[in-house]
Amino acid sequence: MPSKRVTDRQKSASAVIAAGETHADRIAAEIEALLSPYLRKGEKMPNIALLTHLVTRALADARDRMVTADEALADELADDGPPREGRDEAAHELYDELTDLRDWLTSLHDAAALEDLGFTEATPRDPVQLERFAGEVTRALSRKELPKPRREGVRWDADDAVLRIERLRDALLSHLKDVAREAREAAATRMAKSTAIALYDERFGRIATFLGGLFRLAGHADLANHVRPSSRRSGRTDVDAPPADAPSAPPAKRGGSAPSNG
Repeated sequence: MPSKRVTDRQKSASAVIAAGETHADRIAAEIEALLSPYLRKGEKMPNIALLTHLVTRALADARDRMVTADEALADELADDGPPREGRDEAAHELYDELTDLRDWLTSLHDAAALEDLGFTEATPRDPVQLERFAGEVTRALSRKELPKPRREGVRWDADDAVLRIERLRDALLSHLKDVAREAREAAATRMAKSTAIALYDERFGRIATFLGGLFRLAGHADLANHVRPSSRRSGRTDVDAPPADAPSAPPAKRGGSAPSNG
């Protein structure tokens, strides 16, 4: 979805561009009429209409680059859903596996034996913490001799549990890498958008001010006011920027006496 930050700027840019392109020839003719009497021998009037069109094209280019960067970020963020869903599903499966294993070990041995078997804390829900916690459990189960079960005749092979946990952990780690990659790509795309907006803002301020000067020189204060850049909102015109909040009235003093009528 387009961001309001960009669409507001896009509207102001389009209004300034339209004003410049629409009135270029008229403004050029009026400025030429004003200044041509002051040409000296060998001098000729610059092509003001062409200059007006050139600066509006420069502004249009900055506007389009900004819009393209905004759309690229929206597309990039839209791709984040499947990797995150895959990560959450893998984390859910691994969490359930570790929870079942904790319950089994508690019934097979006792709560005191859990710490030696890698269950040093509650099973975390956060996917990154869960992946690391699973690694601690499998390392503990792989290198420690299991305590004797409380019930006679009960046999349990930790290798099968380790293999299941490692398989689920590897799947979660793969999804975590996908999510991290998407986050890096989103950060780079977000930076490109910020750069494009900064370039647009700087160019908009110069070009809108320049066109306003041309319009005013030609005697059209109304057109100049229409394209005047806002001092409150970067990259926007005064007419498009929202008005500043009106200052609130000072609170009335408590305990004051009512004004007398004389």
